[in-house]
Amino acid sequence: MTDAYVNILADAGAVSAVADEIGGIDAVSTVHVVTGEYDVIAQLELDDPDDLPAVVADEIHTVSGVVDTVTNVAFEP
Repeated sequence: MTDAYVNILADAGAVSAVADEIGGIDAVSTVHVVTGEYDVIAQLELDDPDDLPAVVADEIHTVSGVVDTVTNVAFEP
């Protein structure tokens, strides 16, 4: 299992809609609207880490209102 956190910058006025749509993506386990540099943080749980680029590029980046993302992958120490 691979956990990743995607920090999402959204268009002004689209934050709630972006969070709602991203929450419906199968690989997304949790989604939060946050304050700070980014607007939404989504936690992904993936069985295969090779699926990460496709989920971010083909599913998250295609959501209307998503401007940019930064992805962090979590590793067990």
